[in-house]
Amino acid sequence: MTEHEKPKLCYTRDLTIFEMHELNRDLAEKPALEESMKAHGFMPSSPIQCVRNGRGKLKVIRGHHRLDYAKRLGLPVWYIIDSTVTDIFELEGDSSSRWSLGDFVHARAKAKNEDCIRVLDFQKRHGIGLGAVVSLMAGESAASKNATSKVKRGTFRVSKDLSHANLIGELVDFCRITGAQCAGETGFVNALSSVARVPEFEPLVFKRRVAKMPSLIAKQATGKSYLAIIEEVYNYGAKGKRVPLAFRAVEVGRQRRESFGGKSALGRKRAAEARKATGKRPVTRATSVQQAL
Repeated sequence: MTEHEKPKLCYTRDLTIFEMHELNRDLAEKPALEESMKAHGFMPSSPIQCVRNGRGKLKVIRGHHRLDYAKRLGLPVWYIIDSTVTDIFELEGDSSSRWSLGDFVHARAKAKNEDCIRVLDFQKRHGIGLGAVVSLMAGESAASKNATSKVKRGTFRVSKDLSHANLIGELVDFCRITGAQCAGETGFVNALSSVARVPEFEPLVFKRRVAKMPSLIAKQATGKSYLAIIEEVYNYGAKGKRVPLAFRAVEVGRQRRESFGGKSALGRKRAAEARKATGKRPVTRATSVQQAL
């Protein structure tokens, strides 16, 4: 497309003119999309977005799954050549995107992003859910979601201090080896991460108790239940004073949020209190977000 050429809707039966973007997420089966395309064909309202690759092909920026099913079903396609945005991550990085956190991490790892490569390596070694791994490697507790948006924007960085992340990986591995049923479950990992922040928590004591009664570490329905189970195991057979780990984990978590939130957290709290007192809802400005098709 020349500098002055305007994007326009095009139609073709020749699907050999396209190439997939090398950093796109892996193609997956999309039964609903397949049925829709069988029934309605390739809809012009959802064209493939492409850029010229400089070698006579059109590189697909958005619409990889639709192109894949068009090839399978023998359908012609609608497309637009538009180089306005050529960064696939920028296109897919808004909150309405259908890309999952895993899609972004794997795609950025393909693009040789060292931080995302380290995330996947940690996940593979410890068998922990990707969301928890991203949070842990950002230096946060496993249940925190703060780092997810950074992965999507491309600003995620692995923390210089991975002591907490490594401890959780070590404890999860130990629980799995001893036969604990829920070692890699997200709820368990989140609860264990919260408990490990408690100053009174001693990892070696926890390991000894788990080794004695691994059957107590069973799958639970809620994070609160996992906290209760961890506390029960930790205090199993204790002759001295029981440590109220569940209560302390919640307390320490609240203190951390207040500490790291700083003035902004205090401001949000005061604003919420003011809205509650007046019964007024905050006024928000609507913004348009480009949908990922």
